Amino acid sequence: MKKRVLTLFLALTLLPLPGCAAMLERGHETVTTHVDYAVTEDESILRAESYQGLVNAILYFVSDHRTAGTIRLYNYTGDVEADLANARDEVMYEDPLGAFSLRSLSYGVTRILTYYEVELRIGYSRSAKEVDALPEVTGLAGVRQELAKLVSSQQPSAAFLASYFSGDRELLEKLLNLACLGAPELSAHQGLSAAISLYPETGTRRVIEVKLSLSAQEVEAEKEYAQQLETAAAALLEANPAAGESYTVEELASIVRTAHGGYDYHGAQDALAVFSGASVTESAALMAMEYLCQQCSIEVEPVSSPMGLWLIVATPAGYRHLLPAMLLNPEESASWNGIPSAPFHLYTDQELTRLGWEWDAALHPACEQYDVSAQTLEGLDAGGQPPF
Repeated sequence: MKKRVLTLFLALTLLPLPGCAAMLERGHETVTTHVDYAVTEDESILRAESYQGLVNAILYFVSDHRTAGTIRLYNYTGDVEADLANARDEVMYEDPLGAFSLRSLSYGVTRILTYYEVELRIGYSRSAKEVDALPEVTGLAGVRQELAKLVSSQQPSAAFLASYFSGDRELLEKLLNLACLGAPELSAHQGLSAAISLYPETGTRRVIEVKLSLSAQEVEAEKEYAQQLETAAAALLEANPAAGESYTVEELASIVRTAHGGYDYHGAQDALAVFSGASVTESAALMAMEYLCQQCSIEVEPVSSPMGLWLIVATPAGYRHLLPAMLLNPEESASWNGIPSAPFHLYTDQELTRLGWEWDAALHPACEQYDVSAQTLEGLDAGGQPPF
Protein backbone atom coordinates (compact mmCIF):
# COMPACT_ATOMS: atom_id res chain seq x y z
CA MET A 1 0.00 0.00 0.00
CA LYS A 2 2.87 2.38 0.83
CA LYS A 3 4.31 1.86 -2.64
CA ARG A 4 0.99 2.79 -4.22
CA VAL A 5 0.74 5.98 -2.14
CA LEU A 6 4.29 6.97 -3.02
CA THR A 7 3.72 6.17 -6.70
CA LEU A 8 0.66 8.41 -6.72
CA PHE A 9 2.56 11.20 -4.93
CA LEU A 10 5.45 11.14 -7.39
CA ALA A 11 3.09 10.94 -10.33
CA LEU A 12 1.34 14.07 -9.15
CA THR A 13 4.62 15.93 -8.68
CA LEU A 14 5.34 15.44 -12.37
CA LEU A 15 2.25 17.40 -13.29
CA PRO A 16 2.92 21.13 -13.99
CA LEU A 17 1.97 22.87 -10.74
CA PRO A 18 0.55 26.41 -10.99
CA GLY A 19 3.38 28.90 -11.14
CA CYS A 20 6.07 26.22 -11.14
CA ALA A 21 6.63 25.76 -14.87
CA ALA A 22 9.43 28.31 -15.02
CA MET A 23 11.06 26.87 -11.91
CA LEU A 24 11.16 23.35 -13.28
CA GLU A 25 12.21 24.31 -16.79
CA ARG A 26 16.00 23.82 -16.83
CA GLY A 27 16.66 23.08 -20.50
CA HIS A 28 16.56 19.29 -20.11
CA GLU A 29 14.83 17.68 -23.05
CA THR A 30 14.23 14.38 -21.23
CA VAL A 31 11.35 15.57 -19.01
CA THR A 32 9.36 12.36 -18.77
CA THR A 33 6.03 11.21 -17.42
CA HIS A 34 7.70 8.09 -16.03
CA VAL A 35 6.49 7.34 -12.48
CA ASP A 36 9.33 6.70 -10.04
CA TYR A 37 8.72 4.36 -7.13
CA ALA A 38 10.16 2.98 -3.90
CA VAL A 39 12.59 0.10 -4.11
CA THR A 40 12.10 -1.09 -0.50
CA GLU A 41 9.07 -1.47 1.74
CA ASP A 42 10.08 1.38 4.07
CA GLU A 43 10.46 3.80 1.16
CA SER A 44 13.98 4.76 2.24
CA ILE A 45 15.28 3.84 -1.23
CA LEU A 46 13.70 5.46 -4.28
CA ARG A 47 14.22 4.71 -7.96
CA ALA A 48 14.64 7.38 -10.64
CA GLU A 49 15.45 7.23 -14.37
CA SER A 50 15.50 10.93 -15.32
CA TYR A 51 16.58 14.29 -14.06
CA GLN A 52 13.00 15.18 -13.10
CA GLY A 53 12.66 11.85 -11.33
CA LEU A 54 15.84 12.68 -9.39
CA VAL A 55 14.42 16.06 -8.32
CA ASN A 56 11.10 14.46 -7.35
CA ALA A 57 12.85 11.85 -5.23
CA ILE A 58 14.84 14.50 -3.33
CA LEU A 59 11.68 16.56 -2.84
CA TYR A 60 9.92 13.50 -1.46
CA PHE A 61 12.54 13.03 1.24
CA VAL A 62 12.45 16.76 2.06
CA SER A 63 8.65 16.87 2.21
CA ASP A 64 8.77 13.91 4.60
CA HIS A 65 11.43 15.77 6.65
CA ARG A 66 13.87 12.87 6.45
CA THR A 67 17.51 13.41 7.37
CA ALA A 68 18.78 10.74 4.96
CA GLY A 69 17.68 8.84 1.91
CA THR A 70 18.89 6.71 -0.98
CA ILE A 71 18.12 7.13 -4.67
CA ARG A 72 19.03 4.51 -7.27
CA LEU A 73 19.43 5.84 -10.80
CA TYR A 74 18.60 3.18 -13.38
CA ASN A 75 19.03 3.60 -17.14
CA TYR A 76 20.36 7.09 -16.47
CA THR A 77 21.81 8.72 -19.59
CA GLY A 78 22.55 12.19 -18.22
CA ASP A 79 25.64 13.55 -16.49
CA VAL A 80 25.06 12.19 -12.98
CA GLU A 81 27.44 14.53 -11.14
CA ALA A 82 26.23 17.65 -12.93
CA ASP A 83 22.57 16.68 -12.56
CA LEU A 84 23.00 15.96 -8.86
CA ALA A 85 24.49 19.42 -8.33
CA ASN A 86 21.66 21.03 -10.31
CA ALA A 87 18.98 19.00 -8.53
CA ARG A 88 20.42 19.91 -5.13
CA ASP A 89 20.41 23.62 -6.02
CA GLU A 90 16.89 23.41 -7.46
CA VAL A 91 15.53 21.85 -4.28
CA MET A 92 17.48 24.11 -1.92
CA TYR A 93 17.05 27.44 -3.66
CA GLU A 94 14.12 27.22 -6.10
CA ASP A 95 11.56 24.98 -4.42
CA PRO A 96 9.53 26.95 -1.82
CA LEU A 97 9.58 24.33 0.93
CA GLY A 98 13.21 23.48 0.29
CA ALA A 99 14.31 27.12 0.34
CA PHE A 100 12.30 27.68 3.52
CA SER A 101 13.27 24.61 5.54
CA LEU A 102 16.67 23.31 4.37
CA ARG A 103 19.97 24.15 6.05
CA SER A 104 22.13 21.68 4.12
CA LEU A 105 21.79 19.03 1.43
CA SER A 106 24.80 16.90 0.53
CA TYR A 107 25.21 13.65 -1.34
CA GLY A 108 27.57 10.90 -2.33
CA VAL A 109 27.26 8.76 -5.45
CA THR A 110 28.53 5.25 -6.15
CA ARG A 111 28.42 3.23 -9.35
CA ILE A 112 26.98 -0.25 -8.69
CA LEU A 113 26.91 -2.49 -11.77
CA THR A 114 23.81 -1.33 -13.68
CA TYR A 115 22.82 1.71 -11.59
CA TYR A 116 24.11 4.66 -9.58
CA GLU A 117 23.35 4.80 -5.87
CA VAL A 118 23.00 8.28 -4.37
CA GLU A 119 23.17 8.73 -0.59
CA LEU A 120 21.56 11.94 0.67
CA ARG A 121 22.30 13.75 3.93
CA ILE A 122 19.75 16.42 4.76
CA GLY A 123 19.85 19.13 7.45
CA TYR A 124 16.94 21.42 8.36
CA SER A 125 16.65 24.95 9.72
CA ARG A 126 12.94 24.45 10.45
CA SER A 127 11.11 21.76 12.35
CA ALA A 128 8.71 19.39 10.66
CA LYS A 129 5.93 20.97 12.73
CA GLU A 130 6.72 24.42 11.33
CA VAL A 131 6.64 23.16 7.75
CA ASP A 132 3.46 21.14 8.20
CA ALA A 133 1.72 24.14 9.79
CA LEU A 134 2.26 26.38 6.76
CA PRO A 135 -1.14 27.49 5.40
CA GLU A 136 -1.42 27.78 1.63
CA VAL A 137 -3.09 30.80 0.03
CA THR A 138 -3.74 31.86 -3.54
CA GLY A 139 -3.08 35.17 -5.25
CA LEU A 140 -2.95 38.73 -3.97
CA ALA A 141 -6.20 38.37 -2.02
CA GLY A 142 -4.87 35.35 -0.13
CA VAL A 143 -1.64 37.14 0.77
CA ARG A 144 -3.54 40.19 2.02
CA GLN A 145 -5.81 37.98 4.11
CA GLU A 146 -2.83 36.34 5.83
CA LEU A 147 -1.17 39.70 6.52
CA ALA A 148 -4.40 41.08 7.97
CA LYS A 149 -4.71 37.98 10.14
CA LEU A 150 -1.14 38.44 11.39
CA VAL A 151 -1.76 42.09 12.33
CA SER A 152 -5.12 41.51 14.01
CA SER A 153 -3.90 38.45 15.95
CA GLN A 154 -0.94 40.44 17.35
CA GLN A 155 1.37 37.49 16.80
CA PRO A 156 5.11 38.21 16.44
CA SER A 157 5.45 36.38 13.12
CA ALA A 158 3.72 34.35 10.44
CA ALA A 159 4.74 32.21 7.46
CA PHE A 160 2.58 30.89 4.64
CA LEU A 161 2.87 29.35 1.19
CA ALA A 162 1.56 31.64 -1.57
CA SER A 163 0.70 30.45 -5.08
CA TYR A 164 0.01 32.69 -8.08
CA PHE A 165 1.77 35.60 -6.37
CA SER A 166 4.85 37.19 -7.96
CA GLY A 167 5.06 40.35 -5.85
CA ASP A 168 8.40 41.48 -4.45
CA ARG A 169 9.38 42.63 -0.97
CA GLU A 170 8.38 46.23 -1.75
CA LEU A 171 4.84 45.16 -2.59
CA LEU A 172 4.64 43.04 0.57
CA GLU A 173 5.73 46.03 2.66
CA LYS A 174 2.95 48.06 1.05
CA LEU A 175 0.40 45.32 1.71
CA LEU A 176 1.55 45.01 5.32
CA ASN A 177 1.19 48.76 5.78
CA LEU A 178 -2.36 48.58 4.42
CA ALA A 179 -3.09 45.71 6.80
CA CYS A 180 -1.86 47.86 9.71
CA LEU A 181 -3.92 50.83 8.57
CA GLY A 182 -6.88 48.47 8.29
CA ALA A 183 -6.69 47.75 12.04
CA PRO A 184 -7.50 51.11 13.68
CA GLU A 185 -8.03 49.35 17.01
CA LEU A 186 -4.28 48.68 17.15
CA SER A 187 -2.66 52.09 17.40
CA ALA A 188 0.93 50.88 17.77
CA HIS A 189 0.66 48.96 14.50
CA GLN A 190 0.63 52.18 12.51
CA GLY A 191 4.08 52.43 10.95
CA LEU A 192 5.14 49.13 12.49
CA SER A 193 8.47 47.85 11.17
CA ALA A 194 8.83 44.27 10.00
CA ALA A 195 11.33 41.85 8.49
CA ILE A 196 10.00 40.15 5.34
CA SER A 197 11.63 37.07 3.79
CA LEU A 198 10.76 35.26 0.55
CA TYR A 199 11.61 31.62 -0.19
CA PRO A 200 12.69 31.78 -2.98
CA GLU A 201 13.10 35.46 -3.79
CA THR A 202 11.37 35.24 -7.17
CA GLY A 203 8.66 33.10 -8.74
CA THR A 204 4.92 32.66 -8.46
CA ARG A 205 4.92 30.02 -5.71
CA ARG A 206 6.86 30.95 -2.57
CA VAL A 207 6.88 30.82 1.19
CA ILE A 208 6.46 34.28 2.70
CA GLU A 209 7.64 34.93 6.24
CA VAL A 210 6.90 38.14 8.16
CA LYS A 211 8.34 39.03 11.58
CA LEU A 212 6.91 42.05 13.39
CA SER A 213 8.85 44.25 15.79
CA LEU A 214 6.17 44.18 18.48
CA SER A 215 7.16 43.63 22.12
CA ALA A 216 5.08 41.86 24.77
CA GLN A 217 4.54 45.19 26.53
CA GLU A 218 3.22 46.73 23.31
CA VAL A 219 0.83 43.81 22.84
CA GLU A 220 -0.62 44.36 26.33
CA ALA A 221 -0.94 48.08 25.68
CA GLU A 222 -2.75 47.33 22.40
CA LYS A 223 -5.30 45.14 24.16
CA GLU A 224 -6.07 47.90 26.66
CA TYR A 225 -6.31 50.50 23.88
CA ALA A 226 -8.65 48.28 21.83
CA GLN A 227 -10.98 47.87 24.81
CA GLN A 228 -11.07 51.62 25.45
CA LEU A 229 -11.75 52.30 21.78
CA GLU A 230 -14.61 49.81 21.67
CA THR A 231 -16.21 51.32 24.76
CA ALA A 232 -15.90 54.89 23.48
CA ALA A 233 -17.25 54.04 20.03
CA ALA A 234 -20.22 52.13 21.48
CA ALA A 235 -21.14 55.10 23.68
CA LEU A 236 -20.88 57.49 20.73
CA LEU A 237 -23.08 55.33 18.51
CA GLU A 238 -25.63 54.93 21.28
CA ALA A 239 -25.80 58.72 21.64
CA ASN A 240 -26.23 59.11 17.87
CA PRO A 241 -28.63 56.41 16.66
CA ALA A 242 -29.11 55.74 12.95
CA ALA A 243 -32.05 57.36 11.20
CA GLY A 244 -32.94 54.08 9.53
CA GLU A 245 -32.32 50.41 10.22
CA SER A 246 -28.56 50.84 9.83
CA TYR A 247 -26.02 53.64 9.66
CA THR A 248 -25.04 55.25 6.40
CA VAL A 249 -21.53 56.43 5.55
CA GLU A 250 -22.79 60.02 5.68
CA GLU A 251 -24.18 59.55 9.20
CA LEU A 252 -20.92 58.06 10.49
CA ALA A 253 -18.91 60.87 8.91
CA SER A 254 -21.16 63.38 10.67
CA ILE A 255 -20.56 61.61 14.00
CA VAL A 256 -16.80 61.82 13.49
CA ARG A 257 -16.96 65.51 12.53
CA THR A 258 -18.85 66.44 15.68
CA ALA A 259 -16.94 64.15 18.03
CA HIS A 260 -13.41 65.53 17.76
CA GLY A 261 -12.22 68.92 18.92
CA GLY A 262 -11.14 70.20 15.54
CA TYR A 263 -8.26 69.70 13.16
CA ASP A 264 -4.70 70.28 14.35
CA TYR A 265 -1.65 69.43 12.27
CA HIS A 266 0.17 68.59 15.53
CA GLY A 267 -2.86 66.96 17.14
CA ALA A 268 -3.44 63.39 18.29
CA GLN A 269 -3.04 60.66 15.68
CA ASP A 270 -5.16 57.81 17.06
CA ALA A 271 -8.86 57.03 16.72
CA LEU A 272 -9.55 57.10 20.47
CA ALA A 273 -8.59 60.79 20.61
CA VAL A 274 -11.36 61.53 18.12
CA PHE A 275 -13.98 59.89 20.35
CA SER A 276 -12.56 61.74 23.35
CA GLY A 277 -13.09 65.19 21.84
CA ALA A 278 -9.42 66.06 21.35
CA SER A 279 -7.88 68.05 18.52
CA VAL A 280 -6.71 65.54 15.96
CA THR A 281 -4.87 65.05 12.70
CA GLU A 282 -6.54 63.98 9.46
CA SER A 283 -5.19 60.45 9.86
CA ALA A 284 -6.81 60.16 13.31
CA ALA A 285 -10.17 61.20 11.86
CA LEU A 286 -9.76 58.59 9.11
CA MET A 287 -8.93 55.84 11.62
CA ALA A 288 -11.99 56.77 13.68
CA MET A 289 -14.19 56.69 10.58
CA GLU A 290 -12.74 53.34 9.54
CA TYR A 291 -13.38 51.89 12.99
CA LEU A 292 -17.00 53.06 13.05
CA CYS A 293 -17.56 51.58 9.59
CA GLN A 294 -16.17 48.26 10.76
CA GLN A 295 -18.35 48.32 13.88
CA CYS A 296 -21.42 49.06 11.74
CA SER A 297 -20.62 46.37 9.13
CA ILE A 298 -19.84 48.85 6.34
CA GLU A 299 -17.08 47.61 4.08
CA VAL A 300 -14.09 49.95 4.27
CA GLU A 301 -10.40 49.90 3.49
CA PRO A 302 -7.55 52.43 3.63
CA VAL A 303 -5.71 53.80 0.61
CA SER A 304 -2.12 54.94 1.04
CA SER A 305 -0.30 56.76 -1.77
CA PRO A 306 2.16 59.61 -2.30
CA MET A 307 -0.93 61.85 -2.40
CA GLY A 308 -1.77 60.96 1.20
CA LEU A 309 -4.13 58.67 3.10
CA TRP A 310 -7.87 58.23 2.57
CA LEU A 311 -10.59 55.55 2.65
CA ILE A 312 -12.67 53.59 0.20
CA VAL A 313 -16.13 52.80 1.53
CA ALA A 314 -19.03 50.72 0.25
CA THR A 315 -22.26 52.59 -0.45
CA PRO A 316 -25.57 51.57 -2.06
CA ALA A 317 -24.24 53.10 -5.30
CA GLY A 318 -20.96 51.17 -5.15
CA TYR A 319 -17.48 51.82 -3.78
CA ARG A 320 -16.50 55.46 -3.25
CA HIS A 321 -13.43 57.41 -2.12
CA LEU A 322 -13.79 59.23 1.20
CA LEU A 323 -11.24 62.02 1.72
CA PRO A 324 -9.99 63.44 5.04
CA ALA A 325 -11.57 66.86 4.41
CA MET A 326 -15.00 65.24 4.75
CA LEU A 327 -14.23 64.40 8.39
CA LEU A 328 -13.12 67.85 9.50
CA ASN A 329 -15.40 70.40 11.11
CA PRO A 330 -17.97 71.77 8.61
CA GLU A 331 -16.60 75.31 8.79
CA GLU A 332 -13.15 74.02 7.88
CA SER A 333 -14.33 72.06 4.84
CA ALA A 334 -17.26 74.11 3.55
CA SER A 335 -15.24 75.25 0.56
CA TRP A 336 -12.07 74.39 -1.25
CA ASN A 337 -10.01 77.09 -2.97
CA GLY A 338 -13.06 79.35 -2.91
CA ILE A 339 -15.26 76.83 -4.72
CA PRO A 340 -18.43 75.96 -2.76
CA SER A 341 -18.65 72.24 -2.08
CA ALA A 342 -21.48 70.02 -0.98
CA PRO A 343 -21.57 69.18 2.74
CA PHE A 344 -20.57 65.64 1.87
CA HIS A 345 -19.23 64.34 -1.42
CA LEU A 346 -17.89 60.86 -2.15
CA TYR A 347 -15.60 60.52 -5.16
CA THR A 348 -15.28 58.06 -8.00
CA ASP A 349 -12.04 56.94 -9.60
CA GLN A 350 -12.80 59.24 -12.54
CA GLU A 351 -13.19 62.28 -10.33
CA LEU A 352 -9.98 61.70 -8.38
CA THR A 353 -8.06 61.02 -11.58
CA ARG A 354 -9.29 64.30 -13.08
CA LEU A 355 -8.12 66.02 -9.91
CA GLY A 356 -4.63 64.66 -10.55
CA TRP A 357 -4.66 62.04 -7.78
CA GLU A 358 -2.71 58.82 -8.10
CA TRP A 359 -2.98 55.52 -6.24
CA ASP A 360 -2.34 51.85 -6.88
CA ALA A 361 -5.74 50.98 -8.32
CA ALA A 362 -4.80 47.28 -8.63
CA LEU A 363 -4.84 46.98 -4.83
CA HIS A 364 -8.31 48.45 -4.33
CA PRO A 365 -11.88 48.00 -5.58
CA ALA A 366 -12.96 50.19 -8.48
CA CYS A 367 -15.11 53.20 -7.63
CA GLU A 368 -17.23 53.61 -10.74
CA GLN A 369 -20.56 54.73 -12.22
CA TYR A 370 -21.09 57.74 -10.05
CA ASP A 371 -23.85 59.97 -11.39
CA VAL A 372 -22.15 63.36 -11.41
CA SER A 373 -22.78 66.28 -13.74
CA ALA A 374 -20.16 67.75 -16.04
CA GLN A 375 -20.62 71.06 -14.23
CA THR A 376 -19.54 69.47 -10.94
CA LEU A 377 -16.43 68.01 -12.58
CA GLU A 378 -15.57 71.37 -14.12
CA GLY A 379 -15.86 73.01 -10.72
CA LEU A 380 -13.56 70.39 -9.19
CA ASP A 381 -10.99 70.80 -11.94
CA ALA A 382 -10.93 74.55 -11.45
CA GLY A 383 -9.38 74.15 -8.00
CA GLY A 384 -6.23 72.60 -9.36
CA GLN A 385 -5.18 70.89 -6.09
CA PRO A 386 -6.43 67.88 -4.13
CA PRO A 387 -8.57 68.91 -1.11
CA PHE A 388 -6.18 67.70 1.62
